[in-house]
Amino acid sequence: MTDRLASWNDGAAKDAIVDFVSSVTTSGGPAFVSPSDRVATFDNDGTLWLEKPMYIQLQHGLRAIGKMVADKPEVRGRQPFKAVCEKDMAWFDQVEDEYRKGNPSGIYTLASGVTEALEGLTVEEFEADALEFLSTTQDARFNRPYKQLTYRPMVELVHHLQDNGFQVYLTSGGGRDFMRAVCEEIYDIPRAMAIGSSVTFEYAEDAHGVAQVMRTKEVEQPIDDGPGKPQHIHRAIGRRPIMAAGNSDGDIHMLKYAGGHAGPTLGLLVHHDDAEREYAYDGGAERALQLAPDEGWIIVSMQDDWKTVFSER
Repeated sequence: MTDRLASWNDGAAKDAIVDFVSSVTTSGGPAFVSPSDRVATFDNDGTLWLEKPMYIQLQHGLRAIGKMVADKPEVRGRQPFKAVCEKDMAWFDQVEDEYRKGNPSGIYTLASGVTEALEGLTVEEFEADALEFLSTTQDARFNRPYKQLTYRPMVELVHHLQDNGFQVYLTSGGGRDFMRAVCEEIYDIPRAMAIGSSVTFEYAEDAHGVAQVMRTKEVEQPIDDGPGKPQHIHRAIGRRPIMAAGNSDGDIHMLKYAGGHAGPTLGLLVHHDDAEREYAYDGGAERALQLAPDEGWIIVSMQDDWKTVFSER
């Protein structure tokens, strides 16, 4: 039988996954879970694809801001347009630092600039732009288009779960429609099963009377991060997951929500500890890593548990 988890090293993490899937799919067994309840939710950034040195979608948003500044120079004097024009990385670092300390005001300023730059696009125009960016823009370190920088072991895990009757959903703090551009291609996850943050939309008809759905600059609340994740999961699925995978403090609430299932559950926390093949950092995941042993979450070490990191070209 082909090993669906061929890119995983033998060890505690792989054993926990195999044992969990076997137990919940063994008909007549004490831990059997019906297919309708086999729901798994996966974070995206840092769990399924690269998130350093800067979130992939943020780089797409900064590109849009750059284009807007070129067309509307009057916005240069306010943030985040000012920081983009001046390449002020200290401002971005401060925004991230404040967010980790519990002050999200800078993140909201940054997000509002991105949504303003993309306001007025039809949903089809936005998806085409996202797909072009993900397919052609190369990461500076790995020299590959962003859509190729998925973690091969985690993609294998998604497929292993799907083969065993699981419904696998994306649940990202990033944009739902950004992921929809490629989720079927790179993960084999249907676009309808992508859950994420979003702007609001409005209906309009173009000059030819063709109906369109247009992006606004208003962000739908709550965003799909932290305590917002379980809310989005319930809204989209209507079932509590029995498995969840994440990599940061923003995934704690999702992992706890899955762990509250009455039957068997599995929580995975991807640990970025491989500076040679990817990056090594705990920033933004300190609390999740601290909670993991008491919560029973499996910490997946990139360095120790994965034979390879990125999917083949």
